[in-house]
Amino acid sequence: MGESTSYTLEIQQKSNLLAAKAVSFSISTLVPRAVELIRFLELVDLHPCLYEGPAVSCAIRRYEECWLPLLAEYWRSPTGSTPLQPPLDCAWIWHCHRLNPIAYAGDCEVLYGRVLGAPSAMNTTEAFESSRRLWEESFPNEPYDLDLQQFHFDEGQSVSSEFRSKIRYNLQEAAMRQSTFYYQVSEPHFLDDKFLRAAEERYKCFLYLFKLTDLQLFLVPTYDIDIMWHAHLRDPEAYTKDLTRFLGKVLDHDDTSSDRSPGAKLQQGFQQTCRKWHECYGAAYTRAGAMYRGEAPARIELDSLASSSRTCTTAFGVPFHFRPLAQRELMQVSITIAKAPKSPTTKGKLRILLQMGSKCSSFKLETSSVPILSELEWKHTWTFHVEKSTERLKLKLLCTRSNALMQKLVGDEVIGSAYLKWQNLLSSPTLAYDGWLDMAPISGSRSSSIYKKPPPAIFISISVTPPQLGPQLFRAISCSPTDDSGRMSKCCPRRGSWQTKSVLDHTNRVVFVIRARYSGVENSIPEHENCLHIHEGEWVYSNVFPHIRTAPAKIIATAISMTSQLDAGQTLCGHRCWGFFNNSSQLTVSRDSTRNGWPLLEIQGVLSNEICLISGRKLQYEVKSATDEDEVTFVTLIRYNLSGAPLGKATALFNWSTGAMEVSPDESVALVLLLSNIISISFDEWDTAKRNAHKHGPGRRPRIRHSYASDEWGAVVLMANDGSQMLSRCDSMMPYYCWWEMSPLIWAEHFYLSNKMSLGASNYRPRGSGGGVYGTHDYRGDACGTHGCACCGDVGGFDGGFGGG
Repeated sequence: MGESTSYTLEIQQKSNLLAAKAVSFSISTLVPRAVELIRFLELVDLHPCLYEGPAVSCAIRRYEECWLPLLAEYWRSPTGSTPLQPPLDCAWIWHCHRLNPIAYAGDCEVLYGRVLGAPSAMNTTEAFESSRRLWEESFPNEPYDLDLQQFHFDEGQSVSSEFRSKIRYNLQEAAMRQSTFYYQVSEPHFLDDKFLRAAEERYKCFLYLFKLTDLQLFLVPTYDIDIMWHAHLRDPEAYTKDLTRFLGKVLDHDDTSSDRSPGAKLQQGFQQTCRKWHECYGAAYTRAGAMYRGEAPARIELDSLASSSRTCTTAFGVPFHFRPLAQRELMQVSITIAKAPKSPTTKGKLRILLQMGSKCSSFKLETSSVPILSELEWKHTWTFHVEKSTERLKLKLLCTRSNALMQKLVGDEVIGSAYLKWQNLLSSPTLAYDGWLDMAPISGSRSSSIYKKPPPAIFISISVTPPQLGPQLFRAISCSPTDDSGRMSKCCPRRGSWQTKSVLDHTNRVVFVIRARYSGVENSIPEHENCLHIHEGEWVYSNVFPHIRTAPAKIIATAISMTSQLDAGQTLCGHRCWGFFNNSSQLTVSRDSTRNGWPLLEIQGVLSNEICLISGRKLQYEVKSATDEDEVTFVTLIRYNLSGAPLGKATALFNWSTGAMEVSPDESVALVLLLSNIISISFDEWDTAKRNAHKHGPGRRPRIRHSYASDEWGAVVLMANDGSQMLSRCDSMMPYYCWWEMSPLIWAEHFYLSNKMSLGASNYRPRGSGGGVYGTHDYRGDACGTHGCACCGDVGGFDGGFGGG
């Protein structure tokens, strides 16, 4: 009886899905309009003054006194009149007005006796020029383009006291509510054609859900659905016609609920939508890349920072002139483990284990265990970012034995397993799969003792976003010193001593070697002879003496100390100045005594794009709950006046204490390596006396194997429910997400020790737990300092290293 009911339900759900997809619009497809909308929102977001304040008041006046009369006149003209396009400020207010179709229709009826539709979109130079001429003819005292820059620096022009709006809808509040929308849809996959076509299908299903529930429920859209809804609303005539035909009335768009706290209307509505979606379509409502991302990070205006050299100073970028590094393609995955059929036995408990097909051997996620009493239900959802190179997702069905002694002696019984290839999902028109996944029996398994038939299938809902080029990850690990020729050898006398690091990318491959000569623990160097070299490539090993290796010959960047050129007052205050790129640029490092030694960074030069360096994690790297102690060793590199990001884009994040770096594909890795190590050296020089006072004995350095591990760190990042990255300390996640937080010693041991043992929580040194000779900077937080280690050969150990990198 149960199986028959379940079969009938699945047939009904498939029927609902087919009926939803058959919904048609008077617009052939919403996809181009969604792209156009996102481009428009991106343009508006460059002028945050349009979200609140005098600019909004001015825009509302111009919208009501100028744009709407022009639009009304346009629709009175014969068909085929000159294309009409509004200026940006009026276009924004018009957009916000149309997002409430009932209010917009009501205001238009009162003012003009009819609903004013949208002219055909023609974002061409000719369309804007003809619109400008028409505007200037009609309103000679009102410029077509509003100078929005004036509102960035002062109050700008005030709205005339004689202006009294006749529009009932509160457009100021509407503009403010929509100020956060662009951030939620600004990720690259929202411009992907396949993602948007799948979103249009889901929008149709969303509308059909209203029909199935007789418009009685408050249903909350995901952001892929909402962008399609907004695109539809931008054509008032088409939207009214389509919804009246389909639902019998115009469906309002309620964006007034923004409280996401538990029990609030928005949260309850979303949970209700998830339940109804599953009931009607038999699939999970959540979608990869379409969920709430959390609050937008705080903006960092270049003009507000330039006046404060204590925070940052502007400089300009650097050409990219060396070979490409290993690329990372990242995609977001959302998977819901729903259920499995009723089991023919009542022994034990079942759970699902998730693992990656490659690159992440110790990564695992598990559902809760459920008794084998009836139909098995987990309803567990995970969202994570993953590298495409992990190839596939592996699922295992595990049984916990009912006999406690057997469970302790033998462990879990693996009932069956299944694989999901990323390529198959990416080839799907919907970028998703909702259905049963057959579990194959494990060879040699005694599953017959539990199941008298093959393992049951499990019902899953999984979706992915199209892969995008991800940031490059690097880690600098201290090595034994090299001599003046770049040679490292323990058994041969050396001339000169250079503190040395190997820089590895996410594939565990040495891609750079950094050598620095300065006054540190082992030697005393005159200030004017201090220098830093960035070598590109791997170590070169001797064919005759394998224990001897030499830094690669190619040097792609050099920095030299210019501290001796500072005035006496700066030198006395402990300033350190370094020149790089043929001394065309300089970085001055000092310490802020009012903020517990925070770095004060002043970068100057004649390069290509305006940039600034800011201590702490900012923009997309921002961690809302972080303290100064957590942030002190992080530095964010922000570029301004880039194409598409004139208000600033974080192109790199580095931790000068642990040597961890994340660099955007369009940023110079050489520049980031120089900046990180200059800061690290500066602090190392200041802390030399402290390091000598606490220096440990020689100790035995760990033997590190030469062959590279198959795992790649940073390959998986688990996401929290609010869209933020989870700060999980569990063993399965530690190496792949928490690599920022792991000390260099623990990190190198996990990835390079020959026994490749997995580190448990007891091996992980949590924040603030211990000391550091690896640079000995007494900073905690995510940049915890510990003993030094290395990445290759019999190197590393307790000899310090320069900085904490």
